[in-house]
Amino acid sequence: MGLFTLAMALGSLSGLLISGPIIARFGTRIVLICAYSAGAVFLAALGLFAELGALPLSTIAIVLVGLSGGSGGLAINIEGANVDRESPKSLLPSLHGAFSLGSLLGGAIGTISIVAGISVLTNFLVMSVLVLIVTLVVCTPLPRTSGKHVHDDMNTEEIQTVATARDRRQVWREPQTLMVAFIVIGFNLAEGTASNWLPIALVDAGLSAAIATASYTVFAGAMAVGRLSGGPIVDKLGRSKALLAFAAITALGILIVILTGWIALPLVGAALWGLGNSIGFPLCVSAVSEDSRLAGTRVGVLVIASNTSGIAGPPLLGFIGQIAGLFTAFLVPFFLLLSGMLFNKATRPHTVVDARR
Repeated sequence: MGLFTLAMALGSLSGLLISGPIIARFGTRIVLICAYSAGAVFLAALGLFAELGALPLSTIAIVLVGLSGGSGGLAINIEGANVDRESPKSLLPSLHGAFSLGSLLGGAIGTISIVAGISVLTNFLVMSVLVLIVTLVVCTPLPRTSGKHVHDDMNTEEIQTVATARDRRQVWREPQTLMVAFIVIGFNLAEGTASNWLPIALVDAGLSAAIATASYTVFAGAMAVGRLSGGPIVDKLGRSKALLAFAAITALGILIVILTGWIALPLVGAALWGLGNSIGFPLCVSAVSEDSRLAGTRVGVLVIASNTSGIAGPPLLGFIGQIAGLFTAFLVPFFLLLSGMLFNKATRPHTVVDARR
């Protein structure tokens, strides 16, 4: 399982790295159709190889599943940022809420399949067909020019404002983008910590397996609720203040979990942890997407930072937990989140300079 987790993460990171230039040339629509259609095929292959017990082929298949997911993930975040930018209301939290609902639904289907005795191959085949159908139905009507740096309908004046390769490289040295990326790393590490280590830490602390399992369910449910209901809160407080508030809630939840041995409120801590963690990444994506010229490149930086911390973070925390205990390891995302809030000014609305100047 450790090998599979690492293989899928590396595949996802590879997909992120190669898909940016492809999106710039062909647009998000074609990348989404190709990535998720191929992902459906790779998922079916993974089910077959796993059923046969072929570990090398299964590993290759899950790398390809991660590759398609990473490519599609970047494209869908760029598309979501475009929609959010054109809307007077904050929409990205609810769009990411749909992702959380999909995760919960997928977990429920997997659980039911196990209880019903449905094989992995049958489960993956059915899910592959479902993914393929949804991809073709939903992605085909998307605008053909969305995400492209240059398209046929642009006039000469618009073409002159297109970001050059040098402009896109400069994004990696922009203080604002790097500060927002640091905030993303804190939120993503907090989410990965809960996903990988929260139930194990509670069992180590002497709680029952049922409570430990329930803690992650509460965390995931709170994430979904926070994302689906976070838009109006962001509209009311503003992006920067909302991010501060949700980071504080996340830190409070982590602290309550760490103090489980003294105050014994792990489910409350898990709920606050999930609720606060819910809209950190969507708000950071919104913060770097105000300028449509470089929005795709900047979102790519955030997604790469998020996935890199997802690869390196959990093993690091496991190593710390092995030496000093998992609750001590939880202090890493706790302090990283608080440190990220020192750069919170980078998420405030910025004046977008007209590129024609």
